Amino acid sequence: MRFDERAGSYEEHAAPQRRFAEALAAFAPFHRGAQVTELGAGTGFLTNALLAQGVFVEATDASPAMIEVGQAAAPTAVWKQREAFGAQPKAKAIASSGLLHWAADPVLVLKQWRDALPKSGRLLLGVPCDPCLNELRDLTGEGPIRWRDEAQWLQVLDHAGFDVRAHGVLESTETYPSAIDLMRALHGSGVTGSPRLNPGELRNLIRDYDRLHRKGDAVVATWAWLLVDAVAR
Repeated sequence: MRFDERAGSYEEHAAPQRRFAEALAAFAPFHRGAQVTELGAGTGFLTNALLAQGVFVEATDASPAMIEVGQAAAPTAVWKQREAFGAQPKAKAIASSGLLHWAADPVLVLKQWRDALPKSGRLLLGVPCDPCLNELRDLTGEGPIRWRDEAQWLQVLDHAGFDVRAHGVLESTETYPSAIDLMRALHGSGVTGSPRLNPGELRNLIRDYDRLHRKGDAVVATWAWLLVDAVAR
């Protein structure tokens, strides 16, 4: 992850993440006046969607650069720098989108989030799930992220002590002028880590993606997001 480095270009390249965050807020709205702690708030996509519902939002992120952009985008939230993968202070409700899949042990992280909540405290969660970016992953192999499907994520939530009240998967087919534009979008949004491919391998990847996944004058990429409304047991 290079979110701190890419905070300035994140919003330009993160249109799918914005749409999924807004869909998550609409999927299971909070009551007006609810107090919600957002983990991994980034530049404020979900933050602004929650604020529009009349929610009091404490927006947290580990990246100072992301917080700076987020504060400008959602100034009425209370912004704090905080690592999401660890013990959390007490919260009445937790919301997070596009974060948990980065955790090496999501069950452990969710248990830490559950411990911060009262019994029946709400968790509103959005997480990328299989088949997200399956076209790219078929060509590169699995990277540092372990991709889970809907059923596997629901099992993770159960093991962590959450009861799921509602869930669903949203899929969208995004188009890009070429494979290199897709790579630039991923790079510009900070979701790429240390290079795994040498220059020759990268050229082959771009060539193969253009050949296999071109539809008319664009290439396509599948994005998929699991939306979950859960409560702590």
